[in-house]
Amino acid sequence: MSANQSVDYYEIEDLLVRAQAPLDAADCHGLLAGLVCAVGSADPRLWMTQVFDDYNPKDDAQVAAAKRLQALYEETLAGLNSPALEFALLLPDDDDSLRERAESLGGWCGGFLSGLGLGGVSDAQQLPEAIGELLQDLTQIARVDFELDTQDEAELAAFEEVLEFVRIGVLYINEELQPSRAPARLQ
Repeated sequence: MSANQSVDYYEIEDLLVRAQAPLDAADCHGLLAGLVCAVGSADPRLWMTQVFDDYNPKDDAQVAAAKRLQALYEETLAGLNSPALEFALLLPDDDDSLRERAESLGGWCGGFLSGLGLGGVSDAQQLPEAIGELLQDLTQIARVDFELDTQDEAELAAFEEVLEFVRIGVLYINEELQPSRAPARLQ
């Protein structure tokens, strides 16, 4: 979790489990980020149907999760449009195993791609070449089967590089798809 985030991965994960949502916290955040990049905002009526199989406003667990997801959405929107590049992916902490963190990153990328599609970005060939290449990279990261039995310094450094690549790539995609909202910063 970034120092600028008040929404915690584990809190969101717990709320989603209690609400019996089919997505985990990383997938959910990726979906939100993708939708914001595609559309510039996220209509809760649209993304709530993706987070919950059947959203019921009378289900206390779903209502509690939805309220906290609204805070996550607001932080995501602010982070993606921050001139200080404050956007951070919602993933497990450094204390978790590298395997768990890497699998969550793959899920986050899958959620991001789904959010872009949900927002109407479906044909990468219609996008600038650099974005198309980034989307291919994110697709590969989403598909990787992580077999990390050990956690040495080289693997940790490689993971951190991929994580930063994804973060900066998402900021770039947002800037390209939402130029009026995102401050110019990634040249």
